[in-house]
Amino acid sequence: MAEIKSKIVLKKKGEEAYLSLKQLRVTLKWSAAVDLDLMAFYKTKDGRVGGVFSDNYAGGSMGSLNAFPYIALSADAGVGSKGGDNEEEIRVTKLDDMVEVYICTINFTDASKNKSSTFSSYDGHVQIVDDKGESVAVPLDATQQGTIAVIAKIDNAGFMGAKLINENRIIDMPTFQATIPGADLLKLSSKIVLKSKGDSIQLKTKTGGGVGELMVNLNWNQGKQEKSGGFFSKLMGGGGGGGIDLDLGCLYELSNGQKGAIQPLGKSFGSFDRPPYIFHCGDDRTGTWSEGENLRINGSLLSEIKRILIYSYIYEGIANWSQADGVVTIKQPGSPDIIVNLDNTQDGQPMCGIALFERSGDTFKVTKVVQYCKGHEVLDRAFNWGLRWVEGRKD
Repeated sequence: MAEIKSKIVLKKKGEEAYLSLKQLRVTLKWSAAVDLDLMAFYKTKDGRVGGVFSDNYAGGSMGSLNAFPYIALSADAGVGSKGGDNEEEIRVTKLDDMVEVYICTINFTDASKNKSSTFSSYDGHVQIVDDKGESVAVPLDATQQGTIAVIAKIDNAGFMGAKLINENRIIDMPTFQATIPGADLLKLSSKIVLKSKGDSIQLKTKTGGGVGELMVNLNWNQGKQEKSGGFFSKLMGGGGGGGIDLDLGCLYELSNGQKGAIQPLGKSFGSFDRPPYIFHCGDDRTGTWSEGENLRINGSLLSEIKRILIYSYIYEGIANWSQADGVVTIKQPGSPDIIVNLDNTQDGQPMCGIALFERSGDTFKVTKVVQYCKGHEVLDRAFNWGLRWVEGRKD
């Protein structure tokens, strides 16, 4: 378990410590491959309730430090269930209006599947630092199963000032929304998960036509894997030691009949403003980039694009998709993220077709395909693309 570096650690439920009223920084840290979301819900002294949580959720608000509620969330980290040094932060600049504030987290990865979680397995904790630099930590170590962890409560009702109380409660969504003030504002449906092969969704059309700029992100777990000499040598049984190299790519077909592929292999990174209107932002050779790999699609020029097949392949490392635990997130500004998990894994197959974009009127229809196969040519034939493939390597 990661070392908790705080002056005071509230190890047991019900333990408490007093805090400075001026400014607080609340940090959630975890290393497991789950999408935890840090949230703060509050009740004011005059009876108002509300919450500060990621605007990736419908109705979510990142809050404000300069106006009520004087609570703000830094960012939504861990999207796509990426393991490593994940961190989200809430800052509080004023507690004068508050009678109580609850610090909570939800495991979106499991909650979106209506699956209970054991938060003690995430190697996580919350650390609260006041304006004097004094720090108090609350471990995320409850062993009960549920979807929401109520980690701590800031009680500002007493005349001696605010105090932090270790709540350490794991509860289900109905209990959470019934007992925590403002929690009924949280709606899980705002992150859209295409759960089954064949599930599809139409993207939101922007004013003036098209769907705007789209970002397709691939993220996966880093870690030691057996390492091969390259994509094609895996098919011949190559092996060694090192980290997995999972690459993001796509096949495209334009309205004028032009076809091709965008991927790091062969250094085919494309272009955003010129055909094919798709750009690969860079190659992460080990999975250590916290943001993973990204493709930008110029959806403002939707009429120029007929279809796009998003895929991933394991360039180095054994073809172990179950350990890679990959996920693709499709981001469209002003709309919920669309999540496609690389599930129903078939280890030993180094290629996976993930999602198919098809132009439908003035928008894209996105369909989950998640189909594992032995290589580019097999995937090409499965979706009737008709390209000619030759062996390639990355320098």
